[in-house]
Amino acid sequence: MNILRFIIPKSLVEHITDTSTVRQALEKMRFHRYAAIPVIDGEGKYVGTLRNDDIFKYFLDGGSFDTKAAERDSVLEVLDTSYSKPLLHSDSIEVLFERVKEHNFVPVVDDRGCFIGIILRREVMNFLLGFYKEEPTDKL
Repeated sequence: MNILRFIIPKSLVEHITDTSTVRQALEKMRFHRYAAIPVIDGEGKYVGTLRNDDIFKYFLDGGSFDTKAAERDSVLEVLDTSYSKPLLHSDSIEVLFERVKEHNFVPVVDDRGCFIGIILRREVMNFLLGFYKEEPTDKL
């Protein structure tokens, strides 16, 4: 089975660029009520997934909630690039299942590393629910 059947294309996915500031990222995530958001570079390549945890750590490590610093500092300074490795568009469904167990969404890239969209855990779960059938219960 092709994992692309689950993909939400890049054009429909909110994301930020690697030139965004911490404050811009925080505002976008807050507006959309996201706990995480993909980060894309100027060439369209996937850089990583910025999480609320990354931003919390940024402010806590700084010792204050200084919004002036957040307007200046890049998301690249706080981004944990090891958090959510992307899937290749050609990866197997088994690889997808393993990744959605760990993350609410999984980024998908093409052969060049360019971001092409995300796959939501919710969509995979809905697909799997279609195979689930309740077994009749024995009545006593």
